[in-house]
Amino acid sequence: MYRYAAYGLEIQSSIQLPEFPRSETTQPADAVFRQGAVERVPESVPSVGRRRIEAEPGRCRFSYDGLGSFLVEDGDRIVFDAAAELKEGDSPRKLIRRLFANELICMLVHQRGELVLHASAVAINDEAAIFLGPKGAGKSTTAVAFHEQGYPVLEDDLVGIRFDESGQPVVVPGIPQVRLLPDAIDGLALEGTTQPEQEGDAEKRYKTVDTVQEPKPLTRCYFLETGPEIAFEPVPAQNRVLQVIAQTYTSGLLAKTDTVADNFELCTAIASASSFATLTRPQDHTQLPAVIDAVVDHMAPSAQKNSID
Repeated sequence: MYRYAAYGLEIQSSIQLPEFPRSETTQPADAVFRQGAVERVPESVPSVGRRRIEAEPGRCRFSYDGLGSFLVEDGDRIVFDAAAELKEGDSPRKLIRRLFANELICMLVHQRGELVLHASAVAINDEAAIFLGPKGAGKSTTAVAFHEQGYPVLEDDLVGIRFDESGQPVVVPGIPQVRLLPDAIDGLALEGTTQPEQEGDAEKRYKTVDTVQEPKPLTRCYFLETGPEIAFEPVPAQNRVLQVIAQTYTSGLLAKTDTVADNFELCTAIASASSFATLTRPQDHTQLPAVIDAVVDHMAPSAQKNSID
């Protein structure tokens, strides 16, 4: 068995998942990943691309054509039935590993009552800032640009948020890897990105990034937009909850998993406890250092006194 730590969880896995941070602890695992028989989601269930999902409270099955079926259950286990035979200790192909590092573990985190958002997150001066927006808004590019300036990336693509004992939302470090399109890699002159393992693998490439081990308090939420210059605009209080709900990872499954009310409560708590702004910036990679400087200044204590709290 292999031991990993991600999203604030100690994980025991029967297969190698090299993208996950290794853990040396001997404490009991919070979640177990193991191989086993998983019934395929019926073909009568509508598919999205090569994926079909069947969900109910505490239980979610995923079937991917050509890859296999996966069961996420009770927030503490993932059972996988790969299309290609896997022996204990094997490292599956990257597409399958990406499912564990993305959709599967985030469904498990959701089942544990935490919030998962489509976003990226970075640590700035011991606080967390998250960047939200629709697909293609530049969330991953923004995160890796911060990383290149020395700021740790907490998460990319899917951000896990829990609440500490005082009710403060905190971002828990996830998988230390950013997924990028080739134009972003070229525009930022990045080194150390992966190449596809097989023909037909996703166009995006991956870069391992530096992160931190401890959760960081979430103090700023930025909604990314494109415009002629760098600017911050307050988000009206009545719009914050709706914008957070719109970025919820499990939004299409909330009714089936009986978590609509819970998700609304979590999103409302985020909207109440964090500062929100729309960040407009040019769609020009050469402007990213200026964007980083502007965000860091915006998060400074003197700026927060005059912010939109």
